[in-house]
Order: sequence, then C-alpha cells, then structure tokens
Amino acid sequence: MTEITGSKFISEYLKKARIKHVFGIPGHGNAAFIDELIDYSPEIEYIPIKHEQWGGHMADGYFRANRRVPAVVTTSVGPGATNLATALATAYVDSSTFIAITGEIQTYLFGMGIFQEIERQNAVDYINAMRHLCKRTFLVTSIEQLPRFLTNAHREAVGGRPGPVLIDLPMEIQVEKTSLEVPSPPVELGRLYPDPDSSTRAAQLLFSAERPLILAGGGIVMSDAQDELVKVAEFLGAPVASTFRGDAKGGFPEDHDLYVFSPGNVGSLVANKLALEADVILAVGATFSDETTSSFKRDVTFNIPPTRLVQIDIDPREIGKNYPVAAGMHSDAKSGLQALLIALMELGKKPDYRASAHYKRARELKEQWLSEIDELRKQTPMGIPNVVKIAREVLPRSGIITVSAGLPQEIFSQLWMAYEPRTFLSSGGYSTMGFAFPAAIGAKLAKPNKACVAFEGDGSFLMNNQELLTAVQMKLDVAVVVLNNYGWISIRDLQMRNFGGRVIGTDFKDKAGVVRTPNFEKIAQAFGAGYFRAEDPIELKKSISNAVKPGNGPEVVEVIVENKFPYAGSKSYGFWDLPRRAT
Repeated sequence: MTEITGSKFISEYLKKARIKHVFGIPGHGNAAFIDELIDYSPEIEYIPIKHEQWGGHMADGYFRANRRVPAVVTTSVGPGATNLATALATAYVDSSTFIAITGEIQTYLFGMGIFQEIERQNAVDYINAMRHLCKRTFLVTSIEQLPRFLTNAHREAVGGRPGPVLIDLPMEIQVEKTSLEVPSPPVELGRLYPDPDSSTRAAQLLFSAERPLILAGGGIVMSDAQDELVKVAEFLGAPVASTFRGDAKGGFPEDHDLYVFSPGNVGSLVANKLALEADVILAVGATFSDETTSSFKRDVTFNIPPTRLVQIDIDPREIGKNYPVAAGMHSDAKSGLQALLIALMELGKKPDYRASAHYKRARELKEQWLSEIDELRKQTPMGIPNVVKIAREVLPRSGIITVSAGLPQEIFSQLWMAYEPRTFLSSGGYSTMGFAFPAAIGAKLAKPNKACVAFEGDGSFLMNNQELLTAVQMKLDVAVVVLNNYGWISIRDLQMRNFGGRVIGTDFKDKAGVVRTPNFEKIAQAFGAGYFRAEDPIELKKSISNAVKPGNGPEVVEVIVENKFPYAGSKSYGFWDLPRRAT
C-alpha cells in the first residue's frame, strides 16, 4: 500500500466518517495536521477560530444542533491546548461532544521539560489534567495506534451518553508515514432497551397514579424521543416539565396543553406546585441538579419520598443518585418510553385526561402563572422577560437560539417557548459565559437553512466578540442579540439580595460612578458585521426581524434592557442555596 503521513491518515478517517468541520488555530504543534486539510476542502471545511475555547463551543453547538455527527477542534501544544479546558467541561457536563486533536511535543523528548511541556509531576502531564473534563483521553505514542484510537475516540464521543474526547498527537507522528489501512467509522451499537420487569413495575406505578408528573431532561432530545414522550404524557394525562440543564427544552412541544414549563429556582409557579403535589414523577434523561430541585430543599419543589420516583436513564449512575427510586429503567429515552407505553397499554385504557381534576388543576395554575408573567412584562417593557416574548414572536418556529450564563440563561430557560428539539441550546449544566455566540456559529454550520440567534449579556459578549471575525470570514448569517444592562447584573442582583445591598465589581462603572460600556456599534463595524440598536419594544421587534434576514452575514443587535434592582431579572418561584451575609 502507498505510505501516507499520520496527518493524512487522520484526514482520510474524517472523510470516511463524514466529519465535515474542523475548528482550529494553527500553531507549531498542529501545523502539519492543518496543512493536510488544505487538500480535503471542501469535503472537510476548516474554520479559522480566534480562541480555542470558543472553537470548542462552536463544535459543541454544532453537535447539539444535529446530535449525530461530531465536529473536530484542533489546537497547538501548550496554552492553545489548555484553552480548551472550559469548552471540554461545558460539553461533558451537558452530555454533548466534540473530538479534540491537540498537538503534543515529540515522543522522544517526553519528560525533558521542553518548550510548552508540563512535566514536573509526570511527563507530558497535559492529558492527565484534561482527563477529568473528557469522556476519554488518548495519548498517541506510536503511529500504529492511530486506527484504534480514532475509531475508539469516535465511538466514545457519540455512543451511549455522549461526551467530548481528546486525542493528544505528538508532532513527529503527524508527519511520520504508515502503510496501515484507514479504518471505517465504528458501527452504531443500536439502542439500549430496558429490562421488561423494570418496565412493568414503572408502568404499574404510573398507571395507578392520580397526580402524575413527567420531568423531561436532555436525554429526550439526545434520543429523538419527542414523539414517544407525547404519547406517554397523553396516555397518562401527565403534565410535562423540562429541566433547567442543557438542551431539555424542545424535547416536548411547549405549545402542547400538557406542558407546564420548568420547576426549580427560576422555574414556574405551575411546575413547582405540581411537582410538590405529584404522587408519582417520571424522570426521563434528567439530572436532578440544584437549579431544578431548588437545592433539594423540601416543600419547595420536590418531596421525594413520599412522592414516588420512576427514572429512565441511559447512564445507570444517574438512577437513584439524588433521590431514591421506586422503579428504575436503564435505557435510552426513546427505547424506554416505547417499552413503557407498551406496558401501560397492557394495563388498560385511561380516561380522557382533559376531564380529570389533575388536568384542570394544571390548567388553572398555568393561567395564574402566565398572568403573573404578563404583569411583570407590563411593569418593565424592556425587561428581559418581554425581550423573550418579542423574540419568540419574530423568530421562526424551527429557529435555533443559544444562551449563555447569567440573566439570559435564567430567563430564557424560564420563559422561552421551544417547539422542536435541538432549537434551544444552553450551557445549563456548567453554566458557561461566552458559550452562546460561538455555539450559534456551530449550530449555523450544522443547520445552514435555519435562523440561528445567540442571546448574550453584554459581559458575556465582551469575552467572545472576536469570533465576529470568524463569522464574517465564513459569511455566516448568524445574529447575536446583546442584552446590554451595563454589568454582571445577575450577580449584582445576588449581591443586593444576599449581602445587604453591598455591590462590588458587578456594575461597569469607573471610580467616579460613571457607567463605562463599549461602543458595540464600532465593535461590530470593526469586524465587518452589521449592527442594529433597540431601546424600545418596537425597535427590538424590527431589529431582530432585520438581523435574521438571509444574506446579510453576521449581525449584532444591541438591546438596552432594564438594569434596576429588582426589575432587571424575572420572578423566582423556588430556592437556590447560596452564601448570604451573616446578620
């Protein structure tokens, strides 16, 4: 066979695996690999990112938007590689994925402390640091390992509960030649079906429940289980709430009459009350985090027990981890719900749920809660809750939005209506600032025919706005809505509530108390992006409508939003256990 370099070997594998996008910054540690990609365009598209963390979020957003094919991120050795840490952790916590290929020093120099090596405890210690943030890590020490490592890394990345993987690739292996055959991508292992006895136990508990509730997590979206979830919910007459973490929203159509928004701290009145009143809760692909559970405080969101919990999860470690289960089903969400529905139907037929007292109770609570939110919007026309409403009216049903940590993530998770899976992408598990805009770039590359809009706070956008240049270079129709409240206002409000009104470091003011905010119009223009500004609801609606028109390239919409305490945020219906100033 013809001999090819390690870099060409990897490129050939990516081509076979139909992995079409590589995000990266060239450096001496990965220059040989990136050079090889020139010959694979346009089948493999190289995306010239401006910071490795944001490239990781782009690849993360790319996978969240399609949930089938991962993207690759490549970095040089040293700080370029360590810059990936937060992106790896963000994807790992939210069960998303990408394949990282990082440059490494030559194998024959391991442990000598050469340029950009970490070695005081162990030779080439970079991979030991990163392994805590990845599903699997692979340190290549011989070109003979490439066939195994590539297929195993690919399988780990997308199989079971997804997670990012890291291949650390020494420089000389990138140019070394081999006659090994390039392997085919791994065969899909198929779905994981639950044990029949566990399905029967779960069905019996749910069939006899008078006040069932379904808690839908990100596993619904990962497993394409939206249709099965609707069928089980309608059979049981069970209201459906979505978790705060990750991409759970859209796993159940949120205009369905059984949808009751989210429980927890910044959740909804209706979901919190129904969770407290439920006699049986079915949790599907959900992690019980503190945001969803009101920090596990009894009598606020959940009381498990006496509420009985039925839990379906592809990761057996999640079943019973935070609450005891009455029935557990080790399964992916789609297979588990299919099996559960069959078991339920064998037990008989339930009456029309719309005639039940439980449904009427849910409907009344929902009407009460929506009325409270409408009143909040009237009080603050340029508060973020009203921004959510206007944006939902403007953006297409199938449009994709992304949100970063802070008030955008809290309020959009609480109030945004997601009708389809993979249309609401949030760094909800690791709650990463700077995630939204690069994730929207990745989502746009995965779904070029969909509108993709990032909702960023001004502080978050200050971290990642250099990627406007990447979007301009790639001529992407992606919009970023900058919700400008002149500071880290979610934390400012926390300081106000928990520390007696004492504020430090969260308002963007100088020593004289004058607000200092960048000129976002000049920033947008400097990178070659378009710009709109909105200071009232009419301007906001018009600006977002114009920003998402195809053919315009990247657009920045600066929205001046309410920042006065306590009107900057939304209403909290739960509890979050955070430090408070001693009294």
